[in-house]
Parts: sequence; C-alpha cells; structure tokens
Amino acid sequence: MKHKLFFAIALISAFSFAQTTFLPKVTINTATGDAPYSIDTGLIDSDNFIDIVIATNLGNTIEWYKNNGDNTFTLQTLVSNVLDGIGGLKLVDLNNDGYLDILATAYNNDRLVWFTNDGAGNFLVQNVISNSVSGASGIDVGDINNDTFIDVAVTAYDSGEVIWYSNNGTGTFTLETEKIDNTLSAPGVVNLKDIDGDGDLDALVVTAVYSGDVVEIFRNNLVPSGTVSFTKDAISVATGKFGMFSATFEDIDGDANLDILATEVSYGNGPTGNLYWFEDNGSGFTETVFTTSINNPALALFKDLDNDGLKDIVLSSGKTNAGNDIVWFKNNGSGSFAAEEVIDATQSQAFVYAIEDFDGDGDLDIASCEYNLDNLNYFENQKIVLSVPNSDLQTISIFPNPTKDFLNFEGFNSNVNVTVYDVLGKQVLVKALSVGEKLDVSNLTNGIYTIKLNDKLSTKFIKE
Repeated sequence: MKHKLFFAIALISAFSFAQTTFLPKVTINTATGDAPYSIDTGLIDSDNFIDIVIATNLGNTIEWYKNNGDNTFTLQTLVSNVLDGIGGLKLVDLNNDGYLDILATAYNNDRLVWFTNDGAGNFLVQNVISNSVSGASGIDVGDINNDTFIDVAVTAYDSGEVIWYSNNGTGTFTLETEKIDNTLSAPGVVNLKDIDGDGDLDALVVTAVYSGDVVEIFRNNLVPSGTVSFTKDAISVATGKFGMFSATFEDIDGDANLDILATEVSYGNGPTGNLYWFEDNGSGFTETVFTTSINNPALALFKDLDNDGLKDIVLSSGKTNAGNDIVWFKNNGSGSFAAEEVIDATQSQAFVYAIEDFDGDGDLDIASCEYNLDNLNYFENQKIVLSVPNSDLQTISIFPNPTKDFLNFEGFNSNVNVTVYDVLGKQVLVKALSVGEKLDVSNLTNGIYTIKLNDKLSTKFIKE
C-alpha cells in the first residue's frame, strides 16, 4: 500500500534554529558477555543497514547484532567464545571478497585472529595470524606497504613492541621483521594515517604504563620497491602522561594539518584524566586540554553530530556509577568548540561506543558498551528545529510511498531545496524544486532513503 507522508516544515528560516538532541537510552542487550570493551560497525550481511559487533574483555565473546532497520537490533549466533581478554576489534575486508570480516586481539592468548564473513553474516572460520603477540591489544589496519592490500598493525603491550603483518590480498599474513617500534614500554594504541602527505601511512602510538606515558609519531620511510621502515620523531608529541586510553590523527581545526585527539584515563590513585588536542602548527605540537565534567575520559571520536559540515568532539567516561557518561563539544569552526553538552548520564563505564546513522534518517546515532553492567545501549539522534512560530508552518505531503519513479509534493507555496540520503548517510540526490514540480528518483537503487526539505526536517521513503 502506498501512503502520503505528512509533516510540518518551516519555510521561513530566519525564525528557526537547529538543535541536536538524543532520545533516552534504549538497551539493545542487558546481558552481553562480561565486560564489553570493544565495538565496531558496518554492513555485515546482505541488507543495507549498519550492524554492530562487540567484544567482551572478561566474557571472551564476539557478538554481532543485526540492524533490523527500525532502531532495533537482534543478537546473532556468537562469532567466538574462546578468545581470552579481547581488547582490539575491527570490521574490515581482509580477503578482498567484498564482505566485512572480523579482526580481533586477545591479550591473554597473545593472539591476533580474523574471522571470515561469508557475505550473509556467518563467521564460520577462525584464521590465526599469530599466537605470539605478547599482550596483543591495540590494532589498526591500512595499506602500509602500498601494495593495495589491507595490512594489520598491532601493539604487543607486554613485550613493548608495535609490529605489523603484510597481507597478500587473500587474508594470508606475514610478520614483517622491520617493526614499527620496539623501544616503548607498554604500547596500547596504534593509529595509522598519512600525517606528512607523502603517500604512505605513518603511525601514532601511545603507551599505558600509568606513569610517564608518551605520545609518539613514527614516520613511514616507504621506498618505491615496497620496503617499509619507520623512524620516530625526534621530539615526542607528549610525555609524562598517566594512562593514555585512545588517540587518533584528526584535523581538529581545519587547517589541513593532522592533529591528535587523545584521552588520558584516571586509574586507581592516579590523577584526574584529561581530553587532549595536540595541534600540529607546522613546527611541532601544542597541547590544549578541554574542560569537561568527565574526570575519567575514555574514548574520543571526531564526528559531525549536528550536520553542519563541521566535525564535533564526542567523549565517553570510564567512570563507574553516577556521572556524565557521554558528552559532546560542538565545533564552531577554526578550532573553536562550544562547552560540553551532555548526551547521557545513565551508564556505568561507557569505555567504548560507535557513531553511525543506524536508522538511515540522515543524522548520526550512538551505540555504546556499558562495561560495568554488561549492556549494549542505543541513542537515537533527533536533529530538530525549534522556535518557529505557528504562522510560519504549513503542512507538506509527499507521495506515493513506496515509489518507483517520482515523488509528488503538496503544500508548497514557494520553492524548496530537497536532499536525499541513502542508508549510509551518503548524499545521493540534490534538487531545487519549484511549486508543483515532481522529484525524479527513478535512477536510485531500490531501498530506504531519507529526504530532507530545506535541510531542516526529514522523513523516509522507499524506492522500489
């Protein structure tokens, strides 16, 4: 059955402003494996909805949750329950078959493994890359030797090494003798990006000794023959920290130089943790500490929560019980950020989370792991328009829905800008419509789309 979609749209934008809010927490699963500590997202099966995979540090499980397309998720058959102390987790196509596989580290097994996805979300084969990564913990992936295949970098926390494995394109890996580093004590995080614009991946490494921790950059000296070696910068980005938890290369201020966004946890009797921005000013890094109510910062991500074209900073807390658990800092541009706004204060140890447009409505939602209570939670983003006088509202209808070729609009009294997004949040169609004009969607592939009018209000339609 085809329907009309009715909603009110503000056509006089001078009296309106946008605000990003999140609906209250919805718990996807109240009984995950013990201590969920890793999360990643992606298209795991054959539909177009972004799924969730988590790993538990004490329960030793890898679990994937199918996105049903309606803000609900269903736990599937366990991927694994034999890895001990899972700390690293990635969804990545390692054998070039077009399907996202699962890559994981197990600290207590000293193991780096990957699970083959058959395309329908069945992970039937565990492939062991190594059983001898001493204290396998942090991982990242990328084409380190520029042979077009995805390689793997991993931190060996106990042996003080950051090593990498080259992929031959089929998911067969070789340990490279030239390590990224073997000089640091207790490396916990590695992040790969081309920081100097020379066409190869460099490495950001931070340690978690919980005393005198460092933030270091290792530059890739890749030569055309494919030989890889890394050189540590002569000057450390930061020293004397206390338990660095996360760190990524990001262009925080939009100046085209990759900065570093990092967190420092509060552990035991140690000092209060911090959220750091280390800015690359072209001749070194300067440190900025954000003011936050979270005294045990865990994961910081750089994502555009309010759809204004600027990536914002999102921060979670590793603190137990009462306190703010997820907050965000709106990016005002040029390295200026607003004071934190609280997204949630109902969790206990939200060490990790993921940000994606899970419901395909054009804005970014949040899925978080609650380490202390073994919960997987979901927060739906509701980007709304406020303070619009009723006199400036009119009812718009969109039909037919579903549709094969055209969408019709009723209720316009002036031109309107229409933008269409697919389920991944990718913009696929932009059109300025005159009064009475139809929108041609015949060239879109079948699926669910989000349509926005004047970049303010949105709804969904189905192309069949």
